[in-house]
Amino acid sequence: MLASLDELPSTAPLPTLRTRMANERALGISFIYAAQTWRQLAAIFGDQEAKALFGLTNVLVMFGGSKDVAFNQEVSDLVGTVRVPRTTWQTGRGGRSISGEDIPILRGEEIRQLPERQALVIAENSKPIIAKLTRCLDGTPGRTLLERQRAARERVAAARHCQVSADARATAALVAAQRGGLTDGRRTP
Repeated sequence: MLASLDELPSTAPLPTLRTRMANERALGISFIYAAQTWRQLAAIFGDQEAKALFGLTNVLVMFGGSKDVAFNQEVSDLVGTVRVPRTTWQTGRGGRSISGEDIPILRGEEIRQLPERQALVIAENSKPIIAKLTRCLDGTPGRTLLERQRAARERVAAARHCQVSADARATAALVAAQRGGLTDGRRTP
């Protein structure tokens, strides 16, 4: 079973979500939730509960645009570092030295600047990846989907065209009430 909770802080702020995520995973229930910002989660669930939800999340998919510097830095720390060699040359004595420096794989500002149709994916024990995304409306399948949507909308519009409007029904009800001797909910003598 899959529980998909889009716009979690706004539409589905379940107070028992953390417990459910922890316990019901063993029962085969998967949770997908989406939030616009970290601050939304913290505002609804409180900082500690939001961190617990984050800790229970198996796969983090993050798009660019986040202006939460602290959260971007936390994600950068989660992505990790890479060791790069640094060579320094000394003039005069003619020697060189090589040392290693650990630098972030992605800095917080680079996470914020992820381009459209790309997302940072951090899955459990796997190495993080930058996924290139396509929209379901792209290409031939997308054109087919849009055509089917257009045809469905036309069918709905045609069906609505044959219906009597709400205003016309209200007017007819008022006329029938007046003919029956009812006005304003009272019988006239």
